[in-house]
Parts: sequence; C-alpha cells; structure tokens
Amino acid sequence: MVSLSEIYTSNALITSSLPPRLVAVFVGGTSGIGESTLKAFVSYAVQPKIYILGRNNASAERIIGECKFLGPEGHVGEAEVVFLQADLSSMKTVEVTPEGLHAFLASAYYDRMLIIHLLAPLLLSATDSHPGLARVVSVACGCDEGIIEPSDFSALRIPSSALRGHIGTLTTLTLEALATNTGPDNSITFIHANPGLVRTPYQDRMTGAFGVFARGLMWVKKITGEAIGIEESGERHLYLLTSARYPPGGVPITGGALSAIGTNGLRANEGSKAGAVYSLDKNGEPAGEHVVSLLTKYREEGMVDRLWLWLKGEYYRAGVVLS
Repeated sequence: MVSLSEIYTSNALITSSLPPRLVAVFVGGTSGIGESTLKAFVSYAVQPKIYILGRNNASAERIIGECKFLGPEGHVGEAEVVFLQADLSSMKTVEVTPEGLHAFLASAYYDRMLIIHLLAPLLLSATDSHPGLARVVSVACGCDEGIIEPSDFSALRIPSSALRGHIGTLTTLTLEALATNTGPDNSITFIHANPGLVRTPYQDRMTGAFGVFARGLMWVKKITGEAIGIEESGERHLYLLTSARYPPGGVPITGGALSAIGTNGLRANEGSKAGAVYSLDKNGEPAGEHVVSLLTKYREEGMVDRLWLWLKGEYYRAGVVLS
C-alpha cells in the first residue's frame, strides 16, 4: 500500500524533480476528482499549462480564479488554465453520436477511449522533443475487472450486477490496445485507476431514493474511515500522474520502493523508457494475481485485438474512422 505520507512526499518533489511548463488536460475537470487533482497539480508544478474540458463555464471560471492563488513557493499564480467548453455527457463532443449505445458506457467508456486515442499522438510528439513524462489516467474501476461477454461488448443485455466487472475489463483491455496501437516506441503510461469511495458533488445531484441511499452510504463510510476526502483524492491521483512508480518518467521513488506491476504481470524498471498499462486500486496498488490471470487469459484468446476491431466498428458506425 502506498501510504498517504509517501504520496505527499512525492508530490512535494514535483517542484524540483519535474521540468517547468508541464501540460495537462483534465476531461470533466470542473468538479469532483478532476477539480481536486487539477488544483493539486497547480499547487506543486512550476508554470504548468492546463486545459479543462467540461460543460460548466461558471465552475471553470471559479477554478481559474482560485488557481491564481495556488502554486509552489515563488511561482504562485503562474499557472495558465484554459477552459474548453464541451458537453461530455454526450459523445457528440468527440464526434460520436450516442444513438443505440448503452447510456452509461457512452460517457464512461466510448467517449473517453476516443479522447485518449486522439490525444495519444500529441503526447508522443511532446515526448519526442522533451523525453520523460507522458501519462493517461482514466478514473473508473481499476482492479474490479471481471468477466466480459464477447457477444455483447456494448453491454446492452448485461445485468447491472455484472456491469462493473464488464466495463472494468473493457477499459483495461482497450487501454492495452491503445498502448499497442500507439506504436513500437510507445512511451506513454496508461493507468486505469479506482478512486475508491469519494464524496463528490455528483452524489449531491442524485435525486430520489437512490440519491438518499448514496449520500447515506457515503456518510457511513466516512464515519468508518473508508471514504476518501476530495482533497486527499486529488493528491492520490496527482501521485499517479507524476510518480516514477509507474514508469517511464516521473518523480524518483524514495525509500527503496519498487515500481508497480503492470497488467501484463511484469514490473518495469524505474528507468524504463517503454510505456505500460496499469490497473490500480484506491491505494495506487496494482491489480492482484486474480485480475492479472483473467487479463492474461483474455489476451491469449486474442481479445485485445477483437475488442479494438469491435470498437473501431462502433465508431465507424457513428461516422468516425480510426486509424
């Protein structure tokens, strides 16, 4: 388990260990985990440039204003934050229409995989001129991978009880496909992260009995210490974005800790220049043997290629052609 003290120590070294003017894109960064991670990034990075993709202009303006008072010593207010308005609840924002698609997968899977695919060449281009840190962190259900149904990748007939495991595996295997299709010289780290139980504004917007249940459950989990505060969540996700525990690049690991094990069951060297895929739990720890074995089984069955071919077909059906 990565302790919170280790996370704070590593994040504090961002100022001196990483170069100035880092560039980050936060998709859906106008509230919740995205906002808290963005603010943590601004608090430690020197003169970063940040793009926020979201639909709430008022929240974005508030965040931009608050960032003027954040930054490491001697660099407060030097972050450049740019808001790009987009309705990320609909895949029309990334050129795909949601007709005929599972409502939850439309925003939790289809649109974010397309955004990652479109941004990957820019990440690679950046590392060509400035070798080092290139990361993609998808916050969803890492380490909760389960059985998938190849005849129903789109999850139109999968019961709700099996949906999380299905989406978890779809996400991780698609990140593996993206890592492979990025090219033989891929230096991007792809992380499928599990945030744990985090109290966010999303729960406050829930209506009806389910909303009452969700808020009540979060209250109980807070009392028992299982819930994660929003600021702590931001620090934890910033650690995933910047620590050399998930190579290549990043803040050097201290205290003799080892780099994490990827979804292929292998541990990369801290100085490795090759990208990898990680499925991580709420503590930043990689998936255990059960998940690794399950992913290995699917990989050996050719499921990564099969899934990527299906996904390209879904995008093509919606009018977007992927390379």
